[in-house]
Amino acid sequence: MRLILLSCFILSNLCAHNTTTHSSDALCIAAQLAAGYGLDSIKSNTLKRNRCITTIQDYPPSPRLWRTCSPAEVLTKEGHEPKHAIVIGASVGMGKEISKRLAAQGYIVSMTARRVELLEKIQQEIPTQTYITRMDISQPDEAIETLRTLIEQMGGLDLIIIAATGFWDCDFDDSDWKKSLPVLTVDVIGFFALARTALNFFEQQGYGHLVGFSSIDGLHGVASVQAYSASKAFCSRYLEAERNKFMQKNMPIYVTELCPGWINSKGDVDFTQLTHAYWVESLDDACNDIMNAIHNKENVAYITRRWEKVAKLLSTIPADLYNALSARPGGGF
Repeated sequence: MRLILLSCFILSNLCAHNTTTHSSDALCIAAQLAAGYGLDSIKSNTLKRNRCITTIQDYPPSPRLWRTCSPAEVLTKEGHEPKHAIVIGASVGMGKEISKRLAAQGYIVSMTARRVELLEKIQQEIPTQTYITRMDISQPDEAIETLRTLIEQMGGLDLIIIAATGFWDCDFDDSDWKKSLPVLTVDVIGFFALARTALNFFEQQGYGHLVGFSSIDGLHGVASVQAYSASKAFCSRYLEAERNKFMQKNMPIYVTELCPGWINSKGDVDFTQLTHAYWVESLDDACNDIMNAIHNKENVAYITRRWEKVAKLLSTIPADLYNALSARPGGGF
């Protein structure tokens, strides 16, 4: 009971300083937090995350502030030349769907991943011009050369989206540090190498747009997936630093951070079937918000937008309350 009251108190203060969060929102979140939810590793190799002892009541997304652009609204270069986009990690999930939507909006899209056979299937589904190539981000030197070759083959680059992650290659239950290494080599080293290479090209070109993924799990140190949580915190701070750099230089180079919560992005995993999952977003809803964020060149976009409420809570909650809630059965954030 004390935890419930304290959670409500914190969220009430949050609402008082935030006109977009209503008191009913705060009470809903506080009740679920007090029940305990979080990141609990389980035995299955296909799913490392588990949340919430009780099923959370679905919370409808907030009204959209932006609209989805149609193909006719996609900006083109002078002379109506179509724009060029590269999606890294395009074989499954959000990367795959983003690639298809960009192509439908008139972009010439290049897709990369480790599994080329999956890219070939996606390419057959897209009627417009596309490029595919194998890229292993855990080998940054090779990945950078592949990226440079793609830019040259495409004849330029306007937008790059880094959607790859090493999360699924890790075993966070194992205390051996090497079992968590894939998420660091991909989400930190590989991410940084590719982002910096793309931004170097944009600086020489004079314009461009970088889009990278962080995570709600990067907002606090998550006890059950330490390396993943830390890697996403790095992505967030790094993207912010690059964004500040180009804002201070007053250059038209945009950096967008996508910060998703629970997304049903993998076809072999359905988070809605887990009693511990909460606010599970469909891939379609998530990509609607992602495409809006790209089109509007947003600085930070929570996917979907209602996850911003959790982000604001995590920025406010004291460490002792956070850990008290996380220590409960099934707890964690």
